[in-house]
Amino acid sequence: MKPTRNTPRLNLAFTLIELLVVIAIIAILAGMLLPALSKAKMRATATLTLNNLKQLGLAGSLYAGDADDRMVQSHLYYNPRVGSANVKNPEGWVIGDMKNSSLYQMPGDPANVRYPTNTLGITRTLFNRYMAGNTKAYRCPADKSMFMGSPRVRSYSLNSFMAGRDIFTPVAEWYTRVYWRQAEIENPAGRYTFVDEHEANINDGFFAVNRLATTTHTDIPASHHSGAYPLNHADGHTEMIKLQDSRTRDWRTGGLPISNPLNLDWALLTNRCTGR
Repeated sequence: MKPTRNTPRLNLAFTLIELLVVIAIIAILAGMLLPALSKAKMRATATLTLNNLKQLGLAGSLYAGDADDRMVQSHLYYNPRVGSANVKNPEGWVIGDMKNSSLYQMPGDPANVRYPTNTLGITRTLFNRYMAGNTKAYRCPADKSMFMGSPRVRSYSLNSFMAGRDIFTPVAEWYTRVYWRQAEIENPAGRYTFVDEHEANINDGFFAVNRLATTTHTDIPASHHSGAYPLNHADGHTEMIKLQDSRTRDWRTGGLPISNPLNLDWALLTNRCTGR
C-alpha cells in the first residue's frame, strides 16, 4: 500500500534514551564478563607454570636415571666440598644468571653473552637435552621482567640442597644435609626441587634457604599468581603455594623479614628444603 498523507511513517531510529539504555546494558554485561575472563586467564597461566615445573622435575629425574641416580647440580661450581677449589661447572642445570653479573660468566662463553636474554645458558647444558631442547618452559608466563628491553629467559631456580651447597651452615656441617642422589631424599613428597623465584631477586639457578636465619632472608619466591607461586617436589608433584605473609607478598627488594612475628612463607621453605 502506498503511503498517503494520512498514513503514519514508521520511525526506525533510536531515541537518545534508548541508546543510553543499550550502552548501559553493554557496560553492565562487560563488567560481569571481564572479571570472569581475567580469572580464566589467571587459571590458564597458573596451569602453564605448574606444567613448566612439572617438566623440569621430570627432566631432573630422567637425568638422574642416566647418571647412576646422581642429580643434576644446582650450584655454579663443581661439587663445592670443604677444601676444594671452586671450579665453574658447565653442567649445572643452568649456567649464567639473570642479572648479567660477570661473577657467573662461564669460561668459553662470549664476554657479551647476556645470559638474561640469551638461551645459551640453558641450551649448552646436558640437562636441557632432557627437556628436548625446550627453552620456553624455563620462564613463568606471568613473569613480565625484562633485561635491557627484552624478556628474561628464566624465572625458575633449583633448591640449593639438591646437589648444591648449604652456604649458610658452618663449614663442619656441610653436606650432612645436601642431597646428591635421589635415593638420599628421605621425604620426596616434602622436599622441593624447582621454585619460581622473585623477579627482583633471581640471579643464578641456585635458590638458597638459610635455615638458621633469625632476622632476614635472601632468596625470595615469586608472587606472580595472585600472591602465590609454584613449587615442584622430588616425588614429581607440583603445587601452587599461597603466600601467607604480606611481607612476602609485597616484597620488592632487600632482605625479607622472617621474624617478629615468624614469617610462615619462609618457614614453609625452610621445612621443605632439606632434612634435619
